[in-house]
Amino acid sequence: MANKIKFQREAVVHRASQLFWQKGFHATSTRDLQLAINMRPGSIYSAFGSKEGLYIEALKDYTAQIKQQITDCLATADSILSGLQLFVENVVIHKANAPSAICMLVKANSEFADKDSSLYQLSVELLNKFENYLSLLFQQAIDNKELNNSVPAQHYARLFVVQFTGLRGYFNRPGVESLAPAMIEQMFNIIKSL
Repeated sequence: MANKIKFQREAVVHRASQLFWQKGFHATSTRDLQLAINMRPGSIYSAFGSKEGLYIEALKDYTAQIKQQITDCLATADSILSGLQLFVENVVIHKANAPSAICMLVKANSEFADKDSSLYQLSVELLNKFENYLSLLFQQAIDNKELNNSVPAQHYARLFVVQFTGLRGYFNRPGVESLAPAMIEQMFNIIKSL
């Protein structure tokens, strides 16, 4: 019984994360959540404490999804860099049925004007953890001689995040899809040239 409840909770959080990713926290009404996750407001508050509580779990779910996508790409690639490039291609070109082209963590980070809010702080924490995760991958790439060892792994990770975020934003507009492969190749050429 506990596994069934856990699975249902994970499914609800995943559906909520898709809605929050598409609309943002403030634009998502309780009614929107009810329809997306098929729960009444009382059940939502009983299970998650508040809309904010559900959003917190949704942000964490999104972060786990991104890491899993990277893990899956690395598993099919012959190097760290080719795995990361495959990941970027999947997200930017194929969009993998994403409800938004913009990263949910970046969206969350820019949505909250009150920099002291717990949701803003969570977005910063998750962005930092994601950058640290990437730093570990880039350290592996350095150790594997895929990259120059005179540049710290964290610098590579930061450049990756900036380039990746920029590409996602750029390809959120119509009529530019054909530019994606060359621009992704250029992103990785820049990373390799450091």
